[in-house]
Amino acid sequence: MKTKFADVNASRLVAGRNLILVLYTTLCLLSTAILAADSPWQQARIVEVKQTVDTRTSTWIVNTPIQSEETVCVIRIHIKDKLLQGIYTLDKSQPAPPTEWVKHAPVRAQIVGDRMFLKGPNGHDYKLRVVGTKSAVMLDPWTQKEVTAEKAAAMTEEANHSMIGFDDKADKPEKPAPASAAEPAPAEPAPAPAPEPPTGVVSVSSVPYLAEVFVDGESMGYTPAKLKLAPGKHAFRCEKAGYKPWTKDITVTQGSELTLDATLNR
Repeated sequence: MKTKFADVNASRLVAGRNLILVLYTTLCLLSTAILAADSPWQQARIVEVKQTVDTRTSTWIVNTPIQSEETVCVIRIHIKDKLLQGIYTLDKSQPAPPTEWVKHAPVRAQIVGDRMFLKGPNGHDYKLRVVGTKSAVMLDPWTQKEVTAEKAAAMTEEANHSMIGFDDKADKPEKPAPASAAEPAPAEPAPAPAPEPPTGVVSVSSVPYLAEVFVDGESMGYTPAKLKLAPGKHAFRCEKAGYKPWTKDITVTQGSELTLDATLNR
């Protein structure tokens, strides 16, 4: 009899713990949704925008890796007293960063967990993954001119969206076609594109994955990375939190294809 009561009590204890776990999980999900909904768009400024080419193994065929290249956009912003660095892959859903995003340019930013949203001047919202955070001095507030320009751009975008589907051609009388029209002048041939400067390619991989790559002291993204560099001697450094930096100097020649495998020790 005592064994039967003990089994019943144990079953009730397990059921109670499971109920508490379900309630806790539900509360966490609701809290995350509320924070995401209430996170405001804040003033920020562009610090740096650049692109790197990463090489990834998409599949294996008969023990042979099939690799593909993808362009990764790295954007660093200054918001409040923080410097945040985010990355996203350039594809159809995420276009290239706007040309207006130069150093110190104003931008609206929204931070939700490890995600960073940036509002482009054309109304498109860019979604990035935060990969780095640093402390900084307090952000320079936007000037009145910058605030006014942002409001004007927002009003123009809203007006363009509200006019979609309307045709104003009916309000304009059609012009009669001229009796005779001169032959159009032949189009001038497009100028030949400027030749690309001579470069060499360096593919960088690391253990552990996603180490930050510096070339001549400048951050070039994260491993694995495929970099096009001007001929000459370059200093490479790979860093990752919790590991000792890895350094190596190499010489790049025109048309060369080099590979660096960095192993970072703790």
